[in-house]
Amino acid sequence: MAAYYYVSASLPMLTDPDQKPPISSEEMLDVCRRLIAEGDYSGLLESTLNPDDPAAPGICGSYRAWERSLRNDLVLLRAAEQDLNPEDYIRTSEPVSGTSDVAAESMAKDSPLEAELYLDGCRWSIIDELTVGHYFDIEFLRSYRMKLQILERRAMFEEERGFAAYHDLYARVLSASGTEIPTGGNNV
Repeated sequence: MAAYYYVSASLPMLTDPDQKPPISSEEMLDVCRRLIAEGDYSGLLESTLNPDDPAAPGICGSYRAWERSLRNDLVLLRAAEQDLNPEDYIRTSEPVSGTSDVAAESMAKDSPLEAELYLDGCRWSIIDELTVGHYFDIEFLRSYRMKLQILERRAMFEEERGFAAYHDLYARVLSASGTEIPTGGNNV
């Protein structure tokens, strides 16, 4: 496995999921395109938080298994809450230890935003676990790209817009179900 000391050391430090993205994914990929082997670069392009490829490269395969297990656990909890059949939404995968606790904790959060921030922190942590001992190799660069995707996604969160979208969706669901939309208070 090739060592990429220069490119790894030249990227801005990613410390936690609460920081602002210090570099864009495009800038990071541009640096890597020029400084790493072509085969590693094409694998880096496939290194995402939600890889569709069942043969995701390197740590992405383990991350993908964890993410699928987490999403399936979330489906089970949400389906139970809404009295739906979870089998309609479950994706084929093996359960991964600990994801049911993460799902339960996220469901206990007071708002969808808090739940998303919590899940992003858990995603960050699992990426950290998967890259223990990888400091200057392609696995470090894969983890860097995945963490950068978390930061970029979080940077797009806008509280007011999200709250307005939530209220709009809530009103449409109530209207579609034939339920009278409550007035006053903080209901809608």
